[in-house]
Amino acid sequence: MRSLSLFVVLSLALAGTAAAEPVVLAVEGDSVYLDLGARDGVGAGSELELVRVVVATDPVSKRTLRDAFALGTLTVTRAGEHLSQATLEPALRGRVAVGDQVRPVDGPRVFADPWAERVLASKQAPRAPGQPVGPTVASGDPRASAAAAVAAADAASAAWRTTLGQPPRVRAEAWRAFLTANPRSPYAAAIETEIANLTTQADALDAAIAAANAARAGGQRPAIADALAAQVGQPEGAVYAVVPDRVAPERPIGVVLTRVAPVAGPVWLYVRTAGAPAYTRVAMADDGDAYLRATIPAEQVRGRAVEWYVTAGERALVGEADAPRSIAVERPVVEAPPAAGRTQVRTAVDYVDFDGGLEDGFDQYVQWEAEAAYRFLAKVHTARVGFGIMSGTGGPKDVIDEDPAQQCRDGSGAFRCRGVTFSYVYTEFEFRPRKHLAVMLRPQAGLLTTDVRPDGGPRRCGDTTDLDGCDFGKGYGLRARVRIGEELGTNLELAAGFTSDVGTLFEAMYRFTPTPKVPLKLAVQVTDLPVPEDFGVRLLADVGWRGVAWVYPSLRVSYQARDIDHVGFSGGLGLNFDW
Repeated sequence: MRSLSLFVVLSLALAGTAAAEPVVLAVEGDSVYLDLGARDGVGAGSELELVRVVVATDPVSKRTLRDAFALGTLTVTRAGEHLSQATLEPALRGRVAVGDQVRPVDGPRVFADPWAERVLASKQAPRAPGQPVGPTVASGDPRASAAAAVAAADAASAAWRTTLGQPPRVRAEAWRAFLTANPRSPYAAAIETEIANLTTQADALDAAIAAANAARAGGQRPAIADALAAQVGQPEGAVYAVVPDRVAPERPIGVVLTRVAPVAGPVWLYVRTAGAPAYTRVAMADDGDAYLRATIPAEQVRGRAVEWYVTAGERALVGEADAPRSIAVERPVVEAPPAAGRTQVRTAVDYVDFDGGLEDGFDQYVQWEAEAAYRFLAKVHTARVGFGIMSGTGGPKDVIDEDPAQQCRDGSGAFRCRGVTFSYVYTEFEFRPRKHLAVMLRPQAGLLTTDVRPDGGPRRCGDTTDLDGCDFGKGYGLRARVRIGEELGTNLELAAGFTSDVGTLFEAMYRFTPTPKVPLKLAVQVTDLPVPEDFGVRLLADVGWRGVAWVYPSLRVSYQARDIDHVGFSGGLGLNFDW
């Protein structure tokens, strides 16, 4: 099968019968062979869109119909002048066929030797007698010239990989061994400069260690990084950033820092979409003794640009929070769909106890809600519909606290509390007037049942035929919310709502994600629920767990009080399903 596939590749390549569009010539295991290469502006790392062309005949009109469907994206791993090879991702295995078309995603590019500028500079610089020069290739044989350049680059790359993670002196020796084996390498001048720099670094490091040991006092020596910074005449941790100027949207970006001296303290990369209120922190990892690396997550590569800066401990290394560096995004993404999906089902239950009496108290309620949401990502960004039940008992705070018999009776012996059951439905519409600003309106209506009998409760009127003391009516309400920040990231939400004959609720909630799997919510509520009598304050904390993408459970605890003597602890559970 392997020989047959390669035969197909070679036959098609030698025949020169390229189609109007580049196509897949052969599929062998995880490898795909394509009839385009460097001549077409394609090289290692190029991304190609894979397209399946379908031709059909209309049975009625007999017209020939032709259309194309995107299958996915391929990344070129090797490229010659006329042919290239790509590796299939798991999602594309078994779906690619010979004849499928491919198109460059970012258009043709010119692939040149990455060391060309240094080589040109080395050729222009004066050379001492006997100094090795680069290989000479007949100008009339461009293929031989290209092959020699590729071979020289491969050899230099292999030598460079052996130096990664090694001390400066070991790296210098590795480069000297390379020049001994390849005296005519076109990179000789650049490598000699690198050897000189590494030798200087090694000598400075040795001197810094010696100085630190000589300055040892009380069993402690000064930081080697401080001594080394003084040796090389550079500020401690001076670094140089290597990042692209312009990138494609929603793709991760590699950030590389080269440093003159070791950096004291942990190094952090702070990144955000341009205009976002806060930065996301990413740890930078050591790569050998001279490099620091980190990756900007794909979800941050949106909007018109990506802003970033780097710190070490409390010091700014590259850029600052108020003056960050910027990377332009080619095709700005104004608002990406939430990572979990566009459809959500949510259910939650809360038990709220203001007087600490649990089932024997007169100021508590249970509220349960279930809703479904769909994100249209249009003028109405999200619509939610749901229903709920609130059942509890409430009354005047002073009467509940001052009755020595704890029966919610005033001085005349009249029972002042009442049970409440409110069954309701609601619809909520979310609008996005700005990228990080959401406004939500939620009208609601339902059936309201109250019970004023001392031997009653929130559910008596629905469970008995004795309706004495029961009152049945309707309840209407409205709730408005404003959210500032990312929907699934850090944000601040302010809300206010009321329901007739039930109560009023004001809320301020702060959401953040200390880790991607553990979202947290902290909220302060001011409310007189479940009956419009006395207002109280509720402090609430909600912690969730996003262990998998499609389900999100959460646990809620709260402390509430109407005054210092009228307090209670409560809790609740929530469960979200996303797809």
